[in-house]
Amino acid sequence: MAIVNHAKREINAKIVYFGHEGAGKGTSLRYVYGRIKPSLRGELKVLPTAGSALLFFDFTPFEQPLFNGYRIRFQIYTLNGTVANPAAWKMMLKGTDGLVLVADAGREKVPVVRQSVLQLRGVLNSYGVALDEIPLVLQLNKADSADRVSPDDVSSLLGLAECDVRLTTATTGDGVLEALTSLSRKIMARIGEQEQGTASAVEREVGAAGTAGSDGDTVRSAPGARAPEQVPMDTGVAPEATPDRTPSGAEPPGDLPLRVRVAGDGVRMDEGRVRIPLEIEQPGGMRRLMVTVTVEPG
Repeated sequence: MAIVNHAKREINAKIVYFGHEGAGKGTSLRYVYGRIKPSLRGELKVLPTAGSALLFFDFTPFEQPLFNGYRIRFQIYTLNGTVANPAAWKMMLKGTDGLVLVADAGREKVPVVRQSVLQLRGVLNSYGVALDEIPLVLQLNKADSADRVSPDDVSSLLGLAECDVRLTTATTGDGVLEALTSLSRKIMARIGEQEQGTASAVEREVGAAGTAGSDGDTVRSAPGARAPEQVPMDTGVAPEATPDRTPSGAEPPGDLPLRVRVAGDGVRMDEGRVRIPLEIEQPGGMRRLMVTVTVEPG
């Protein structure tokens, strides 16, 4: 899952260019780096490893914030050259949010590509992730080859059903940016779904298991979570007071239900903690508070 940095108001998503030796991973990554506006990218770093080189950089694809005022930043990685130690790929793929699977489009390379796909599946499975559960784009590189694989044959030849296939020529850059753009959209759509899903799930849990006391200061957490900590809203602006709707001298009706909903600021997640801005509507008015739920593993 993408990592949220609240201090910088950034969502960091990891993209890995994976593929067999000679597929064009490093050439593709360097081309992408050269086409990104310098003000939006970090430094391209190259670290030598045993028989290969680790290439990585980060960039933000948009000048303006997206998700509730948060910017998204992509961190791009690949291993270039001969990867002698398979554990290097395992380390590289940990926590990946999206994959560009780079493969030589030549038909004679099909057995090598198959082995590469099997290796990828094995590494992801070791982390409890299936290949079809992660945003993926297949970059069929060297598309100018005379005897290249057709995108229609990918499913039968490589076992990649319903895969987003992009024909590219990394040496000229043809199709390389389009492949990354397609993957970026998939990742951002996944992040959007996760944010909405978390908010909906929290709202359901609070509605089912959470109640406010007569003073409105206590909210019970969902089953399986630690007791929440009440913290002040971190919007920087004091919430506007809600006027008392009860007529003067009248007792507030005791049979009206409390209404608890997630505030418009949205749910925020950070290192095992879920911060939930709540609005609690009571007969005497409305209260706003922030609930922090720490979820323990298992």
